[in-house]
Amino acid sequence: MKKSRLMIIVGDRAWTLAALHLACAMSRRGETEVLLLKMIPVRHPALLGTEAGFLDFGAEDAAALEEMVATAEDYGVSVNVHLFQYTNYWPGIVDAAAQVQATAVIARIPPPTFSYWQKYRRWWLRRRLARQQQLFFALEDLQPSLIWTPSITLQNDISRILEQHRA
Repeated sequence: MKKSRLMIIVGDRAWTLAALHLACAMSRRGETEVLLLKMIPVRHPALLGTEAGFLDFGAEDAAALEEMVATAEDYGVSVNVHLFQYTNYWPGIVDAAAQVQATAVIARIPPPTFSYWQKYRRWWLRRRLARQQQLFFALEDLQPSLIWTPSITLQNDISRILEQHRA
């Protein structure tokens, strides 16, 4: 049976580490492959796919990715890191998921000025990914799946959904 590919969109440090811990716990069980995706904005669409498109990717971004890879190695899990240039963030996530052939995407949808927009973005992202036979998870929706103790105990919620999706 083919492993699921779980893609984490790198966001703020605390959120990304929480998502990474969850994904690594699943990967240790042999159920998933973990992908970290760093979204890099480009200043002009003509810069997509060029070295100049990486102007907004700095040393602190590289250091944060190295820290996350080290965290995954502590779990005994290898993580694939991908850099993805974009001009429009939300469609960029969908395009990136298609390119890396992710089974599921974990992304943080930050709270906007109007709470309705957060609900709309979540709905839109789920719908667009579903067209590609991919799943979307917001870590905030998965809190019942995590039990924070000195170690993480993973309940079967996400594993069950991924298994149903593969079938």
